[in-house]
Parts: sequence; structure tokens; C-alpha cells
Amino acid sequence: MKKKLLTVLMVCTLMFCLTGCDLPLLKKKTNNETKVNESTEKKDNSDKDVINTKDLINDNDSYFVKIKGTKFTVGDKIANISKVGLKQDSRVLDKTIGKNTYLIGGGSIYNESDKNVMSMTAFNATSEEISVRDAVIGGIEAGTYEYAKIEQATLDLNLEFVGGIKLGDSLEDIQKVFGTTENIYEATSLGYKVYTYKSDEVYRSYEFTIDKEGKLSKVRLQNLVFNR
Repeated sequence: MKKKLLTVLMVCTLMFCLTGCDLPLLKKKTNNETKVNESTEKKDNSDKDVINTKDLINDNDSYFVKIKGTKFTVGDKIANISKVGLKQDSRVLDKTIGKNTYLIGGGSIYNESDKNVMSMTAFNATSEEISVRDAVIGGIEAGTYEYAKIEQATLDLNLEFVGGIKLGDSLEDIQKVFGTTENIYEATSLGYKVYTYKSDEVYRSYEFTIDKEGKLSKVRLQNLVFNR
């Protein structure tokens, strides 16, 4: 009887020791797995941010402007701006544009009071000649070298670009969307800088002018390869 009792006590003691060793090991393993997953998640998010920033400038859908809340994307007909009370320069409407080319100096856009408020590049993305009145948007330009000199008629359009960028924003606001660039032009006499973001394709880019007060005073974008 004493031998049986001793045997039972030894078995219980052994089970207690084994159980007490397993729990800490299991908990430690779980913690290690959690740390690895957290580290992987942070790395994936970091890589994703880099990829998104690069894709933004290469994505055709990034080339647009919202005018009074209405979106106009590169490739849309310029004539569609009549939806927001704007119009093209009537003097160039009948001029022809060769296939897959654009018209220089014929993209002035006016409001209902005949104020020049911005510019849109008239582009022919077809394989035949067309008139300017049938052209599509190949580029967009708004503002000037100094925010304080922008016409009120232009500001009244409440222009908004990709990422919610607006005239009057700061360089930091732009960098939150596009990141940084080494392509910077500085006009020392007038105090402004132009930050250019180029895509992998030629004729597809964004330019942001930051004036001497640190405000976004001009946006210029072009995308003449959206149909390729």
C-alpha cells in the first residue's frame, strides 16, 4: 500500500513539473510570433506607401482637376467645362490639330465674364485631324508665380487636384501626397521654386510652384500618353 501511494505521489509531482515548464514556453512562443507579425505588418505598410507614391505619378487617373466640385480628367473633352460655366477661346475653336499632337497657345479657358481663369492643353488623341472644339484635355495649368497675384476669378473655381491639393497649400501638403523630389528649379529673383514630379513616361508629369511666402501658387500637369 505504501509503495502504491509513493508511486502515485511521484507521478503527480512529475505531471506538475511538466505542466509548469510547458506554459511559460508556450507563452513565450506566442509573444515571439506576435512580434514577428507586427514587424512584418510595419514593413508591408512601409513598402506599400512607397509603391503608392510611385504609382500616383504613373497613374493616368491621377491627372485631373475638380472645378467647383466637378471632376475633369485628362482625356475628357475640353468642351465639357461648359458644365461649370466655363468656355474655350472662341478664336481657336476652328483650328485643326494633327493626329496625336497638341495645340500650343490655344488652351485659354474663360469664365462667364470673359475672365481668363486657367489653361487646358488642346490634345488630339485620334489618328485623324480634328478641330480644337473636339479636342480633349492633354494638360492643365492654373495660377501664377505668386499666390497673392492669382485672379479672384481663378480662386473662385475652388480648384482641387489629386490628393486634395489646392492653390494656397504648403510644400508639406504636396509632399504628403507625392513625397519628395530632387527636380527643383529656383527663381532667385522672384523667390519661387518649382517642384517637378515626372513619371516613367515622357509628357506625363506634375509641376508645383511654391512662392516666396511658402504657398502653392501654380499647378501644371500634363499627360499626353494617357491613350497608349
